[in-house]
Amino acid sequence: MPDQKAFQVQFQPIGKRIVASPDVSLFEAARESGLDLASACGGEGNCGQCRVMVLAGQTTPPNLDEEFILSELELQQGERLACCTFARSDLTIQVPRESLITGQRLQIGSNLREIAPDPMIHAYPVTMTPPTLEDIRPDFTRLMDALAEAHGLRGLVADTAVLRTLPAIFRDNRWQVTAFVRGSEVVGVVAGEKRPLGFAVDLGTTKIAAYLVDLATGEDLASAGAPNPQIGYGEDVISRLNHVSRNPDGGRVLANKVHETLNELLDELVYQTEVSFEQVVDACIVGNTAMTHLLLQLPVRQLATAPYVAAVGTSVTVPAAELGLTMAPGAHVYIPPCIGGFVGADHVAMILACDLDEGNTTSLGVDIGTNTEIAIRKPGLSVLTSASCASGPAFEGAHISDGMRAASGAIEKVRITETGVELTTIDDAPAVGLCGSGIVDATAELYRSGLINHRGRFDKENGRVGNGRFGAEFCLVPAAQSGSSRDVLITQKDVNEIQLAKGAIHAGLQILLEATGTPPEAVEEVIIAGAFGSFLNVQSAIAMGLFPELPRAQYRQVGNAAVIGAKWMLISRHARQRAEKIAQHTTYNELTTYPKFGRKFALGMLFPE
Repeated sequence: MPDQKAFQVQFQPIGKRIVASPDVSLFEAARESGLDLASACGGEGNCGQCRVMVLAGQTTPPNLDEEFILSELELQQGERLACCTFARSDLTIQVPRESLITGQRLQIGSNLREIAPDPMIHAYPVTMTPPTLEDIRPDFTRLMDALAEAHGLRGLVADTAVLRTLPAIFRDNRWQVTAFVRGSEVVGVVAGEKRPLGFAVDLGTTKIAAYLVDLATGEDLASAGAPNPQIGYGEDVISRLNHVSRNPDGGRVLANKVHETLNELLDELVYQTEVSFEQVVDACIVGNTAMTHLLLQLPVRQLATAPYVAAVGTSVTVPAAELGLTMAPGAHVYIPPCIGGFVGADHVAMILACDLDEGNTTSLGVDIGTNTEIAIRKPGLSVLTSASCASGPAFEGAHISDGMRAASGAIEKVRITETGVELTTIDDAPAVGLCGSGIVDATAELYRSGLINHRGRFDKENGRVGNGRFGAEFCLVPAAQSGSSRDVLITQKDVNEIQLAKGAIHAGLQILLEATGTPPEAVEEVIIAGAFGSFLNVQSAIAMGLFPELPRAQYRQVGNAAVIGAKWMLISRHARQRAEKIAQHTTYNELTTYPKFGRKFALGMLFPE
């Protein structure tokens, strides 16, 4: 049993778990474990840089330094200085990005093809004649007349938010402006000749990826990523839905957390490209069904329990201002349709970007994450079949003793030899834990080396297997060589967690093949999408049985396909039409209702003999 005077502290969103004694501050405990929090004063309580938010658990009360630096409202909301705070129970701590030195690697790119732009919104530059005593036409009428004369546009309308901006823009810029028009609606007006821009977002359970795009050319102007701030309220979707159901204000709080992060990302993109917020006239946000429900503050109680019914399955278009986004005053956000309870707009975007709806080969699309979505395409069929696996957050480092997300010092590659362990860490920094790709590598290597058997049990007779507080374990990095001054271990419990995740994915793939009458040897291609899939060692994944045996399949890693699908729907009417058709022509299979699911899940947990 662990020392009862030591408490587990979980730092989100980086996913690092540490053990802290009651006489060591959270700042010191984090630093000793290789997690660097910002601090100009070295932890003396003077600079206020090591701010954290206590989400769950008991701590010492605020001291005088905190009461001086932090406002009464901030303290009431749970904000603390890590250097002044000591654990009095197990804790969940949210670390703002500005307090975190250890940056998290966020995969937002992809290697998928580009498409021709056909945007919903176009830019129309005009020069108007100023009003006189003889010509007192209203400003909007003057704009309409100029657009009709220069571009043949008639019958246009505008929202009140747009109308409020016109007098100042016209007069400050000598009546030379660009109008952004969507159909018959003016969504924004800017000074001079400016290009219309769009905001494409993949709202993942763990990570958020975003692009700023030129709508006229389809060019990517900038990209950025951030952890999903909702993770402090639950690493998995169901935990967040339950939080909303239990707390009357939970839906608003979780929605606001995401709205704030989206605005921060947009601000970063606008700053990078030196454009104006008023040029951002359209947005497309994709995510699983739960993420989009939380974004829109839709009811989620019915989504958290069987039969997991969405409040809405069709596409939704909402004013950007309704989500608190700083964009053009008449800008809208398009959220594509979903397919099933947990197969959402991000899956539609993945299918779209990988062209799974248009190919002529037998292909599997696998988007690996906290929830893993799978789609299968068969030649000659206009209908796709999809399923969702609750693979859990183990591949993100959660529920792993030394697990963490992909940040500096995370082990991402492992090779076990007869003489030792060869590994690679992010940034080549001293090892402090394992991220998802490192966990898969380590597990596959333990099995290949005979250190665990096909049931995932450690060979305790092997001299390289140790016996720790929680049973059998293998030391990847001894304390003297680690960045935390502690051994970096993989334990029996860790292996079991990976088995649960791989069992779910393996079973999902097998059931989908059987449900569609597809022999394993008929599969020609496996497309691996998602941030985790970008860094996955495919050979390790095959060796550990993450995928069933597919003897003819070629594996292709495409990166974050969902955000590329979002970008396509942002710049192309045709892509939106395809997305609508994908949702209508994709059949959803609920795996848990399949009679053999339990057995296939159990068999999928085994390592291939």
